[in-house]
Amino acid sequence: MKIERLIFGLAICLLGCGPSRAYLTFDQEPPELKPVPFAERLITKNGEHVGYCAFSPDGTELYYAVTSDSWFPSKMIRISANDLEKKDTLYLKDRTYEGEPFITRDGNTLYFTALLAPAAGEQWHADIYRSSKTADGWGTPELLDTLINSKSSEWHLSMTDRGVVYFASERGKGTSAWNGDLYRAVVEGNSFSGLEKLPYPVNTEYHESDPLIAPDESFLIFHSNRPGGYGLESGGVIHCDLYISFNENGKWTEPVNMGPDINSEGIEMAPALTPDGKYFLFTRRRAIETAEPAQIFWVSSKIFKRYR
Repeated sequence: MKIERLIFGLAICLLGCGPSRAYLTFDQEPPELKPVPFAERLITKNGEHVGYCAFSPDGTELYYAVTSDSWFPSKMIRISANDLEKKDTLYLKDRTYEGEPFITRDGNTLYFTALLAPAAGEQWHADIYRSSKTADGWGTPELLDTLINSKSSEWHLSMTDRGVVYFASERGKGTSAWNGDLYRAVVEGNSFSGLEKLPYPVNTEYHESDPLIAPDESFLIFHSNRPGGYGLESGGVIHCDLYISFNENGKWTEPVNMGPDINSEGIEMAPALTPDGKYFLFTRRRAIETAEPAQIFWVSSKIFKRYR
């Protein structure tokens, strides 16, 4: 156990080496072991629901989603550390719903989730897209292939430094929302291979989604509404908590609820890391439909040590 803790501590240290801390431009008061709202004075304005954030690898750009009381519409916003007053709305694919951004370590690819209006007689569903970096911003989005996307909904892609992707899909349950499982695949050029559904106890009969995979695949954070959590119920849905699992010799440990400092009676979702790995971010929303604005919180990633 001491050796495992030493290795995990080294991984956290390595995460903190290299990338710029320019992200501190967005919030110059970094937290310790108690979560606090992130960039509250900058992004939490006019009663907007904010969440699902990502940074460019150098930390100079912040991406996040703005939604509503009922989740729709959703749009992605970009802010540069060089001009905090300017907020760019991306609208890469559609104005109905775009969000859940993830930027690869080299900064060249943006993955995101989008919902398009369904054809007559069809059920709406979410798909995952990617856009390549261009001189002017981001190029025309490309729908990921059918190994990743299905006729059900796919959500929230995350990737390791070696090109292993984790994402949520409802294909196994044939649904579109709040009934997902976590999957893993490997990037192969412009395609993917080796799709596998993560085993129990990561996946259960309940809802699992919003994976955050560590850059070195040493830990996995996701949200779930499995029994034993802090979340209440609204809109017929049990609210999700965030859980963490560790990779021990290629097998995932029993997921641990991240506790009342992270989780609440509301919905916790959208786990993310700063580029240097020093801080953990997540989104909290009071209920499925609520007028109380959702917020992004952050906390020192040293908090992970308490779950080992």
